Amino acid sequence: MYKPFSQADYKPSDKPKALYLRKSKKSKGMTDAETIESHLKRLTDFCKEQGWNDYVIYNDYVAKSTNVNREEYKKMLKTCLDGKHDLIIVVEESRLYRTVHEQTNVYEELKGTDIAILSLREGYIFPNDRNQFLQNIIRGVFNQQELENFAYRMNVKVVASAKEGKYVNKTPFGYFKDKDKLVPHPVESKTFRYIVDKVLEGYPIAEIIGQLNQLGYTTKSGKKFKNVGTITRMLTNRVYLGESHYYSKMFNEDIIIRDTHQPLLTIEEFQEVTKMIKSRSRNPQGIRYTKINTVLDRLVVCGKCGSRLPLHKSWTNKEGITSYQIGKCQKIIGEFNEKKCPNKSISLNELLPHFYDALESYKDSLREEIKSVNIDVTNEKKISVMNQINDITRRIAEIHTEIQNAKSYLIKGILSETDYVGLVPPLEKDLKELNLSLEDNERLLASISDYDRSAVIQNAIDSLNNIENESIENQNRIYRLLFECLELVNTSDEFEIRLKEKDVSI
Repeated sequence: MYKPFSQADYKPSDKPKALYLRKSKKSKGMTDAETIESHLKRLTDFCKEQGWNDYVIYNDYVAKSTNVNREEYKKMLKTCLDGKHDLIIVVEESRLYRTVHEQTNVYEELKGTDIAILSLREGYIFPNDRNQFLQNIIRGVFNQQELENFAYRMNVKVVASAKEGKYVNKTPFGYFKDKDKLVPHPVESKTFRYIVDKVLEGYPIAEIIGQLNQLGYTTKSGKKFKNVGTITRMLTNRVYLGESHYYSKMFNEDIIIRDTHQPLLTIEEFQEVTKMIKSRSRNPQGIRYTKINTVLDRLVVCGKCGSRLPLHKSWTNKEGITSYQIGKCQKIIGEFNEKKCPNKSISLNELLPHFYDALESYKDSLREEIKSVNIDVTNEKKISVMNQINDITRRIAEIHTEIQNAKSYLIKGILSETDYVGLVPPLEKDLKELNLSLEDNERLLASISDYDRSAVIQNAIDSLNNIENESIENQNRIYRLLFECLELVNTSDEFEIRLKEKDVSI
C-alpha cells in the first residue's frame, strides 16, 4: 500500500547506501561534467559531506545512452529488496529509469517497502508516497521523451554520417578507423589474407584456426582464434569488398556506399569463398558430416539424384583397423515422392579401387586434351557471367511486374491488405538481393581476363602427379579442389562412378 512520507521527517538508516551510476566513459568531445568519472566523484563527495562512509557503488558503463539492459541496475534492485539498502542515490533521476514503463515497474517492486531514492538534482523521491506519485510519473514521462528525442537525434546523425561514406559500425577485423574511414591494419589485414588464401586452397576453417594459433595470430582483442562461425561470418561480410553497409532500424533504411575504403577481397574471391562455405554446410539430406580421414571425405554423391552420401565408420577389428562405409541414399524420389532412391551402400575399401581407375582415366584424358587445346579459346567465364547477368535482369523485371500487379490488385480490392503484406515484402527482399548480385556480376565481368584452358589442364596434371606421396588429408583437399564430386551409381543392376570436374571458368 502507498503511504505518506514527509521529507522533513525522513532520516536515512545506518544501512549501506546504494550509489548508482549510468553514464558513458569519458571520450573525445565530452566535458568533465558529462563523464561517469565526474558523476562518481559528485556522489562520493556528497556522501562524505553527509557523513555517510558506508556505501556500495553500482556502475553501469554503457556504450550507448539508449541502452536499457543494465546488469548492475538489476543487481542493485535485488539487493535493495533483500533488505541490504534502503536508500538509492543518483546524480539525477533519469539515470535510474528512462521509461515510464520501467519507472512504474520499479514502483511496483518497491511497494510496501521503506526504500527511498535521493537524486542530487530532484531531491528525495518516495516511490511509496501517494502524494508524490502523480508528479513522479509526470516527471518520468518527460524523462522518456528526453530519451526518445535523444535517440532520434543520434540516429539522424548516424544515418547522415553513413550516407557521407563514413564508417559508423563496429570496426571489423583487418581494419582500424582513421577519422571515420577504414584503413587496413598492418597485421590484421595480413592475417585476414592468410585466412582467405587457405580457404581458397581448400583447407577447412577448423584446421585454419589451428594454423593461425600455431603461428601466433590473434583476434582484434588479442585472444586466440577458436570459433568457426565467427570466421565464416567474417568471410561473408561485404565490408572486405570496400563497401560500407549500415541499417537503421528506426528509419528502416539500408544504406550501402561502395568504394569507401581499400578492399581486402576481390569480387571473384568473395564469390568463390562464399560458394565454398555454402558447399560445406548441411547437405540436401540434412546429414551433418564429421571429418573422416580418407581421400573421399565429403566427395561422394548419389549418381541418381545428386544427394550427398554419408561416409561413416562401419566397424573396427581386433587389430584396431577401422572400416568405413558409404551410406545408402535416403532421398525420396518419383513423380509423387512414392519411392526411395535405389542407390545402395558400399564399403570404402570396395569403392577406392574403382576411384583410382577413374582417376587414371581422367589423367589420360587430360594429357590427350592438352595436345589439342587451343591457347586462345573463347572466354567461357565471361559468357557465363553475362548469362547470369541476363538471368538476374530478367528476374528483376519479373519481380517489378509482380509488385506492380499486387499494388494494382490492392487498389481494385482484388487483393486484401493481409495478402498484400504477405506477398510484397518478400518480393522486395528478393529484389534487393538480386540488385546486389547484379552489381557484383557486372563488376566481376569488368575484371575478368581471358580464360586459358591449357593452363587449367596443366595445373590439374601437376596437382595429380605424385599425389600418392601426399598425406591422406592433402590428397582429399586436392581432389576437392579439382572435382565437384564423385557421382556413385550402385543399384541392384548397375554400377558406375563419374568424376565431375569443377568448372573453374565460372
